[in-house]
Parts: sequence; C-alpha cells; structure tokens
Amino acid sequence: MKTVVTLLIVISLFTVISCKQDSGIQTMMKNSETRNQMMQNIADDDEMMKEFIGKMRDNKHAMQMMREDHNMMNMMMQGDNMQMMNSNMMEDKNVMEEMMQSILKDEKKMSQIMQMMNKKGFISDDCMKTSIKLVNDKGMNMNIN
Repeated sequence: MKTVVTLLIVISLFTVISCKQDSGIQTMMKNSETRNQMMQNIADDDEMMKEFIGKMRDNKHAMQMMREDHNMMNMMMQGDNMQMMNSNMMEDKNVMEEMMQSILKDEKKMSQIMQMMNKKGFISDDCMKTSIKLVNDKGMNMNIN
C-alpha cells in the first residue's frame, strides 16, 4: 500500500512538473524578445540550424510555407552558383523532387530558371527557344523577356 501511495505521489509530481514546463515554454515563446533571441541562437549555431532544417524538411506545413515564400525562393536561386544547389537541403531527394515539381507548375519560376541557365551558358539560345515552344505546347504560357 505504501508503495502504491509513493508511486502515485511520484507520478503526480512528474505530471505537475511536466505541465509547468510546457506552460513555461509557451510563455517564453509568447515573449517576442525571448523568441527572437532563441531563433537567433539557432540561426547562429551550425548544428542547431541543421537540426532545425531537418525538422522543417520533415514537416509538411513548414515545407508548404517555404515553397510559398517567393522572396526566400528567389534569394536561394540567386547568387554565385545558385546557393540552393550547394545547400544540404538539395541532398534530400524528396525535397529536391518537391521543389522541382513546384517549379514545373509555375511558368514564372520555370522562366526565371531557364533565363538564368541561358545567361550562364548552360543552355544555348536555340535550346531555350525549343524548350519554350515545348512548354507552351504543353499548355503553359511561358514568355521570356
């Protein structure tokens, strides 16, 4: 009987302590200064950032938000040697496939990539014209400026 009472007390204490921790984290996250500091600490630490990127990659909501953030996608597509291609994100086949599918559905993104590849000499002018015709024949309306 003593053991059962002791066990119930211990379980109750753990329950109370764990509930208190959750509300503490939620309270910290509601404080914008604390939240910003936590995010900055993660962004500044390579290991924590890799872990965070992994969590985002495994979360459908996070992936959808990243795809919809056109500013971030444009920043990743610009710069020397397309920074995105050098990131760890591209090592994950599923992420890369999802990104490519997203690009193939968006005439503007596809047009930007083709222009960039043409400008950097990856595809010739003739190849670009043929590709535009092929894409337009598939029912998309791609215009190159």
